[in-house]
Amino acid sequence: MTRRSKRLRIAGLSVLQIVVATLVLLPFFWMLSVSFKPATEAFAIPAELWPRNPTLENYVLALRPEFRRYFLNSMIVSGATLAITIPLGLLAAYSLSRFQYRILSVFLAMVVLAQFFPAGAMIIPIYKIVRSAGLLDTYASLIIAYITVTLPVAIWMMRGFLMRVPRTLEEAAAIDGASPLRAFVDIVIPLARPGIVATSVFVLIVTWQEFLFALSFTSSKELRTLPVGMNDYIGQYGVRYGELMASSVMISVPVIAVFFFLQRQFVAGLTAGAVKG
Repeated sequence: MTRRSKRLRIAGLSVLQIVVATLVLLPFFWMLSVSFKPATEAFAIPAELWPRNPTLENYVLALRPEFRRYFLNSMIVSGATLAITIPLGLLAAYSLSRFQYRILSVFLAMVVLAQFFPAGAMIIPIYKIVRSAGLLDTYASLIIAYITVTLPVAIWMMRGFLMRVPRTLEEAAAIDGASPLRAFVDIVIPLARPGIVATSVFVLIVTWQEFLFALSFTSSKELRTLPVGMNDYIGQYGVRYGELMASSVMISVPVIAVFFFLQRQFVAGLTAGAVKG
């Protein structure tokens, strides 16, 4: 390959990256722009990318007590789901990566099969189970539903990473007198940290933005999560787009912040888990 062809290839890839980045970031930029626009500018013709008279009024209106309650509900549900899914998924993934039994192979096949079913296909049986247990309109109903969706994927992701952790390290620890639990806690978990972080970010994103289960399993306004609570801005006679976009920006900020600070470990966990599994 000549130097000129290399330059053309690099230039083509750069242009492609710019186009893809523009397509990905443009919706978020437009959401951010509308959140700072007065109501009269949101539908101005021709449309303007940036407001002529920026205002924080939409954010002030969006930060009402109900929104703070929705934010707290989302934190409780997402945090509880994360705290349960990661330990269970890690233990299951460790078993599937270290032990070779037929029953474990069947379990792994069921885990893989569960990923092919969309959340909408599972909502009716989960709803019936939750209703028979008397847990409708509670935090527990949402946590159970979210674990049902996230746990199979978490097991699969972490198993792929744990397969890369050499067993010889655990064998060496056993020779030094460490119990299997001690070797798992002191050796396997630290080495699996990127995979655990990647899975945690995935679980957080899924539960933070989930709408269908939250809408179906909660009826009281006090238990609504952020995605369901945003329906308050959609009224019978119109949509309050400024407040809707402002709340969307505030909802996106925590997830973006988590991904920004953990992006290196997130990418490392995904690539490592994808190599062997």
